[in-house]
Amino acid sequence: MLSWLMTACVYPCVLGPDFWGLVHRDWRMCTIGHLQSPINLDPSHILYDPHLLPIQISDHRVDLNLENTGQLPIATVIDTSKESVNITGGPASPYNYKLNQIIIHFGKAGGEKGSEHTVDRVRFPAEIQLFAYNSELYHNWTDARKNPRGILAISVLVEVGKKTQTELRRLTVASQSITHKGQNTTIKQVHPLSLIPRTAHYVTYEGSLTYPGCEEVVTWVIINNPLYITHEDLSIWNELQKSETKQEEAAPMWPTYRPLRALNGRLLRTNINIANKGGSCTSHVFTDLGYRANPARHNYGNNSIAKRHALGIAEEAETAFHSNHLAIDSL
Repeated sequence: MLSWLMTACVYPCVLGPDFWGLVHRDWRMCTIGHLQSPINLDPSHILYDPHLLPIQISDHRVDLNLENTGQLPIATVIDTSKESVNITGGPASPYNYKLNQIIIHFGKAGGEKGSEHTVDRVRFPAEIQLFAYNSELYHNWTDARKNPRGILAISVLVEVGKKTQTELRRLTVASQSITHKGQNTTIKQVHPLSLIPRTAHYVTYEGSLTYPGCEEVVTWVIINNPLYITHEDLSIWNELQKSETKQEEAAPMWPTYRPLRALNGRLLRTNINIANKGGSCTSHVFTDLGYRANPARHNYGNNSIAKRHALGIAEEAETAFHSNHLAIDSL
């Protein structure tokens, strides 16, 4: 399989995320998939689900290997066979998911923002994504990312504030050791639970990985409250380069987000029930969810639309890769 990181380096100015599915047959879902991520969270399309329970995350520490891949900083759990961080509850039920990696998406401090998901089309300075695989159905991450209910992703939007959260600060400091592509460093005894804001509220939907091959096996959980980072610490992430050495021309990594993908009728569910004040029916999509992660959002009022049914697992794509393939040489 052709590495997506290598491809991004070979075609840096020509092939962006919109061309991933045309580069390699194993990535075709990036182009033809209908359950792709990231998406915009539009409050007018979010359904309150009274059956969504809180997410449960085990209170364990893990050692991480933080690596500059040339496209993203990725922190991978070094040994998942040891006592691991397990995630269950909410949309993860009835399965148990084991934390595998943490990815940080960021923009430029004081400039272009870098979160992948948006709220009311508002993008945030950064986004932390914790990826876990279904350890009850699959043996490892590789197997899980190819199969239904394989991956659970917890997304935490990051806002600029007066103080950086402690564990995020540790990741930030460690990033200074991986300025160039291929560099990596070990971070001991990281506490992933601390990267999750203290709230039981979230929005969930069915989507995909946001990097090749964009497999549509991901249950996304977007936490309602933000985490905070200082302007100075966000600037440290801006030092990460796509280049391998100092001798090469500077190639800043930011921004690291994939452009928004179409919702395509998918159901967005939440356990936030702020509209049920008079005992009325709560199985509606409420347009005023009071997103605390987005202080700039408009107040749409408590208008609602009819209840929608969840979208089932997408059918296997019938369009052959070659019928959608554009010759790279012609670009």
